[in-house]
Amino acid sequence: MVTDSVATVPPDLVRELGILVVPLSVEVDGVVYLDGVDLTPEDLYHRMASEALLPRTSQPAPGAWLAAFETAAAAGADRILCFTISARFTGTFASAVLAAGIFSEEAPPGTRPRVDVVDTRLAAIAEGWVVIEAARAARQGASAEEVLARARDVASRARLVAAVDTLEYLMRGGRVPRLAGLAANAIKVKPMARLRDGEAVAAGAARSWQAAYRSMVRRMAGECREVKRKTGRPACLRVGVMHAGVPERARELAELIRTRVDPAELLVTDFTPVMGVHTGPGVVGVGYFAE
Repeated sequence: MVTDSVATVPPDLVRELGILVVPLSVEVDGVVYLDGVDLTPEDLYHRMASEALLPRTSQPAPGAWLAAFETAAAAGADRILCFTISARFTGTFASAVLAAGIFSEEAPPGTRPRVDVVDTRLAAIAEGWVVIEAARAARQGASAEEVLARARDVASRARLVAAVDTLEYLMRGGRVPRLAGLAANAIKVKPMARLRDGEAVAAGAARSWQAAYRSMVRRMAGECREVKRKTGRPACLRVGVMHAGVPERARELAELIRTRVDPAELLVTDFTPVMGVHTGPGVVGVGYFAE
């Protein structure tokens, strides 16, 4: 199982499930760092705030994917499944597809494992759930086709919603019009966004962090009710709380989730530096799915 660093699969699950993670990269003041490897989110946010930097991010080169596929093959994999962040955000998926083609062409037909590259159309821990559940299915003995079916099912159910403390960093990168960003900052709301069809779209705004948390919990509770309505059985909810340099807010949200919707599984993860470049510090959100 191979994925990119944006999936933010917790390190203990990476080790437990044998997931290979290919990092994206961040260029800060002319120096290139590997996402989550040699640059911590805390270091990045401190430098962005104190030095007014505008770092640049880039997808993994095909060679990085190729190295991961070689590692999986050397470990005895007879099929390699690779899951990436939405292709609408970055060229990561295209790079992995190119590497898969090179991997297959470098040896006689049938002598290397097949590589399937899947665009999850997700990001962050919502993408991570697809990877985690696919890896769990593989560990339980599912065939490659069954693993792919499980991954696609989770991807169809997975949701992501987040709130940002300020639009300053999104304005710096040109992702939010400056006037709209200044207006939102002036009235001190917490803009919210969610994923739809592989893209980030606005999801309203909250007057406070507590209001943002309640909005996220309502969305999760709504998904659970919908599952119960369709199946007649209680939903199994798996949630990942994600944050950018604000662990105390992540803990507050996680506690609210525990008391209000009682998830079957609850993870807490950092945003990677690659995502933090675009949002800045202070982001809190959830990636989840109900079934």
